[in-house]
Amino acid sequence: MHEHSFIPDSKAKTLTLLSVLVSILIFIAKLLAYFITKSVAIYSDAMESIVNIISATIAFLGTKIALRPPDKMYPYGYTKFEYFVSMVEAFFIIGAAMAILWKAYQHLLNPEILKNLDVGFSLIFITMISNTALSYYVYKRGKKENSPILISHASHLFTDVITSAGIIIGVYIAHITGFLILDPIIALIVSINVLYLGYKIIKASIISLLDVSLPQDKIDSIQEIIKNTIKTFPHQNYDIYDVHDFKTRRSGRKGFVEFHLTVSGNMPVREAHNLCDELEKKITDKFPELSVTIHIEPEEEKK
Repeated sequence: MHEHSFIPDSKAKTLTLLSVLVSILIFIAKLLAYFITKSVAIYSDAMESIVNIISATIAFLGTKIALRPPDKMYPYGYTKFEYFVSMVEAFFIIGAAMAILWKAYQHLLNPEILKNLDVGFSLIFITMISNTALSYYVYKRGKKENSPILISHASHLFTDVITSAGIIIGVYIAHITGFLILDPIIALIVSINVLYLGYKIIKASIISLLDVSLPQDKIDSIQEIIKNTIKTFPHQNYDIYDVHDFKTRRSGRKGFVEFHLTVSGNMPVREAHNLCDELEKKITDKFPELSVTIHIEPEEEKK
C-alpha cells in the first residue's frame, strides 16, 4: 500500500476573522439605523447581525481546529470538524429565522408608523453591499478550498442580505401605501427562505459525515487519469491487469481515493512503486486536495 497526502494552504482563518470584524461594524450600522427610524423591523435585522458575529467567531475557531495537521490520535486529520461547525452555523441561521417570525407576528398585531427612512435605508443599503461582497468572496474561497465552514458561513452572511432586503422592501411599501401590515408579511416570506437555507446546510453536513463519495464528475476524471497513466506507463514486459475495489470519500476540505491495482506477479517492487508514484502524481496534480492510497496485488493472487 502506498499513500499520498496533501493539505493546501488556506485563507479560511483570515477570512473568518475578517468576517467577525465586518459583522461587528454592520451590527453598529444597523443599530444606528434603528435609533434613527425607530423601526422594530430594522431593530430585528440588527439583532440578526449579532448572530452573524457569533457565527463568524465559531467559524474562526472551527477553522483553526479543522486545519490542524494529522497526528497520532487523528491520522486522517481534523477536517470533519468543519461539518459540525457548519451545523452549528445552520442552527444559528434557523434561530435567526425564528426571531424574524416572532417579530413578524408582533408587527401583524401592532403595525407602527415609521420615520426618517431615507437615512435608515442608506445605512442598511451600505451593510447589504458589504455583506454581499464578503459572502461572495468567502463562498468562492470556500469552493476553491472545498471548505464546508466557509461555504456555510457565506450562506449565513447572504441570509443577512436577504433579510435586510426583505425588511427594506416591506418597510418602504408599507410606508408609501400606508398598508403597514405588508412589513410583517414580507418578513414572514424572508424567514421561510432563511429556514430553507439552514435546512440545506444541515442536510449537506449530515450526508458528508456519512462518508459520502466524491462527485461523479470528479470520480470519472480520476478513473480516466488512472486509465491513461497505466496505458502510457513504460512497464516493459510486465502486464497491468485491472483496477478494482475503487472507493472515494469526502472529509471536509479533503478527499480520499483508494483502489487495488493488479499487476504481473513477477513485476519488480521498484517498478510497481514507480507506477504508484506516477498514478498519485497525476491524480494530485489535478486534485491537490486528495489523498491517494493504492494497494498492489500480484496477478496470481487475484480471486
